[in-house]
Amino acid sequence: MRRLLVTAAIAAVLLTSAACSGERNGATGGSPSPGVGSSTGTPSPGAPGSGVPGTGAPGSGPTGSPGVDAAPAGGNASEVCDAATKASADSVRTFIEELGKSLQATGANDTAGAEAAQRKAEEALRNWGSAMREQSAKATDARLKAVLAEIGTEVGSMKASVESVDETKLDQLQQRLDQLCGT
Repeated sequence: MRRLLVTAAIAAVLLTSAACSGERNGATGGSPSPGVGSSTGTPSPGAPGSGVPGTGAPGSGPTGSPGVDAAPAGGNASEVCDAATKASADSVRTFIEELGKSLQATGANDTAGAEAAQRKAEEALRNWGSAMREQSAKATDARLKAVLAEIGTEVGSMKASVESVDETKLDQLQQRLDQLCGT
C-alpha cells in the first residue's frame, strides 16, 4: 500500500503540473506543500526534534516512546492488512483516474465531464475512508486499529482535488501501517 500512496502523491504532483499548463485557476505549479489539508502542518517523518508523538517517525508510537510501533501487529493483522491494502489499491487507482479525467475535462472546457469525474473521485475517497474505518473496527491489535482509524479520518478530510492531499501526513501514516503489517 505504501507504493500506492507514493504513486498517488507523484500523480498528484504530475496532475498539478498538467493543470498549470492547462491554465487551471489556483494551481501553484509545485508539489503540494506539507500540511496542505491539515491545520497542523505536521513535520516530516523522522524530523529531528519534531516532538510530535505518534507521527510515524521511526521509533515513535502513539505515546512518543521509542520502539512502541517497532513490532508487527498481532491478532488478525494479516487478514486486516490484506483487506486494507486491496481496498486502498482500488480506491487510490479510481481516485487518480477520476481526478485526471476531471482535470482533462476542465482543460477542454467540459464542465459536465469535470463534474462527473469529480463526483466519482469523491466517491472513491468515501469508499477508501469507509474501508479503512471498517478494517479498523475489525482489527484486534490496538495499534493497527488506531492507524487504520487515522487513515480513515485523513482520507475523509480529503476532497477531489490535488490541494487536499496531505502527502506528508499520508506518508507518515503509511510508514506506521507498513511497520504494523510487516511490509
